[in-house]
Order: sequence, then structure tokens, then C-alpha cells
Amino acid sequence: MYEAIIFDMDGVIIDSEIVYYNWLKELLIEKECMIPENELKKIVGLSNSQSRQMMMEWFGREKGSRLWETYCEEEEGYELSYRDIINPGTEEILKFLRRHHIKTALASSSSMEEISEVLDEIGFRKYFPVILSGEMFQESKPNPEIYTETMKCLRVEPERCIVLEDSDYGICAAKSAGAHVIAHREDRFGFTQEMADHVVRDMYHAKEMIRTKFNL
Repeated sequence: MYEAIIFDMDGVIIDSEIVYYNWLKELLIEKECMIPENELKKIVGLSNSQSRQMMMEWFGREKGSRLWETYCEEEEGYELSYRDIINPGTEEILKFLRRHHIKTALASSSSMEEISEVLDEIGFRKYFPVILSGEMFQESKPNPEIYTETMKCLRVEPERCIVLEDSDYGICAAKSAGAHVIAHREDRFGFTQEMADHVVRDMYHAKEMIRTKFNL
């Protein structure tokens, strides 16, 4: 019997990954540092520190670090309404879970500052009594520690948790932590999602899947 649902944020609650990816792609083109897209897509789903590391692997330590810092600085100047990119059906799931007194948590690779900014703007903080950031740990996803710790905070055994994820990094982390994983379908970044227990087409489909899992 399942007792809790843990949500990823980027790509699950909000459709933000394509926005950040395009911003980074534009910067690299502008700086004449573009790499093959199949390589660039590997950065999607990583934490800020992991993304910096990947940039250093692509362009060398100094240049890669400088490019990532430039991206982060320029990102502050972009206008983005998080409310406009909420994945349809997400709040319906959260209201449904609250109505049935099912435990919920958020476990994201984003920084706590970014998580707070998103949740405060879209008004979803009230749905998540437990919120963890990948930057709270020595290693973020695909390391399972963020999910293991989230389960401890919820006081729920891994086999009683369902995780909603999208990236292969996140799915790997959740499965390694012992959770049942429902993947929100994502075809734009080359994710296989093959480790997920189920792949759903949208958050309305996810709600029906959750309803079935909880026998509600």
C-alpha cells in the first residue's frame, strides 16, 4: 500500500527544462561555443554544480566555468512566468492528494532559492510540507540520496513511495532509492525513461495512475 508521493519540479510541475535549455543554447551560439545537440541535451536534469562541471568537461575548466557563470548571470535578466508553464493537471493532482490526506514532498535538483521562487510564484508551497534541494547533498541526481532523505523526512518506507519524475537522472535516483516511479513523458531531450515503472502522457494521466495505485 502506497503512502506518499514525491514530486520532481522541473519537467514535472513546470515545463521549464526546454526554456533553460534554449537560453543556454542561445548563449553558446552567441559565444561561438556550440556543441552537438545530442551532447548538449545531457545537461538537462542536472543540478547547477553538475551543470558547471559538465561545461568544464566540454570547454575546459576556465572557459567552461566562465560560460556557466555568464549563463547564470544572464538568466537573472530573462523574464519568465512560472505560472504560464505549469504542466496542466498538476494542481488537480495536488488537490486530490491533499483531499485524501496522502503525504507529499518535493525533491528537486534545483537550488532551494530557485525552488522557493517557483513555489511562491505559482502558489504551490502549501502542498509540500517537505522540500529538499539537490544542492543540499554532496551529489545530486542520479545519486539516490535526495530521495532516500526525502523518504526519511516523510517517515515512509521506499516501497510505499511513488515518485513523479521525467529525466533519466531523476528516474535512476528514485529507482535506486527503492521507489515506484511514474515518468512524465518527455521526448525533446533524448530521455529513454526506460527505468520508470510507468510512463504517462500528461499529468491528467498521472492522476488516474495515482488513483489506481491508491485504490481511490
